[in-house]
Amino acid sequence: MKHLVGILALCFFVLASVGVFAQDEAGTTYDVVVTKVRLAAKYLEENGEGGLAAFNDPEGPWVWADTYIFVYDCGKDIIVAHPASERIGDRISERVDVNGYYFALDLCEMAKKEFGGWVEYYRPSDSADSGSNTGYRRKISYIYHVPGTPYSVGAGIYDSELSLKELNEKVEAFSY
Repeated sequence: MKHLVGILALCFFVLASVGVFAQDEAGTTYDVVVTKVRLAAKYLEENGEGGLAAFNDPEGPWVWADTYIFVYDCGKDIIVAHPASERIGDRISERVDVNGYYFALDLCEMAKKEFGGWVEYYRPSDSADSGSNTGYRRKISYIYHVPGTPYSVGAGIYDSELSLKELNEKVEAFSY
């Protein structure tokens, strides 16, 4: 019952927060990312390895706006679920941004924190209207470890202004 109340509270929070908080170009807020990641963690906590396939569907509920849930097994150094199937099995330790920063390793470190956290990195710009003339965009991703499993779930948004310090402080205050 406690979990059901928590999930209902999360759903209410998501509906109440859409359009109110800082958004990326597609309308996804950092609060929605945190909420979806925590819901995905709850799903995996309840379904274990058998639940991984749900995150591989590019048309499924774990893909929205211009983002998606990804699942890492940091201990084995592999991506275990991703809507872009060609990424499944990739080595986390080989994921780098346009500046040569091994951001996925820091995502794994951030997942070890009690409330998870946010990491910033830069991805190639894939659209002419991205507002960037540098060829890349700032992406921030939130990651959270799934209790009782080897998995960590995350999702990211493109945002040029949100402060990592503020986001990570908000994550600690975010509860359900």
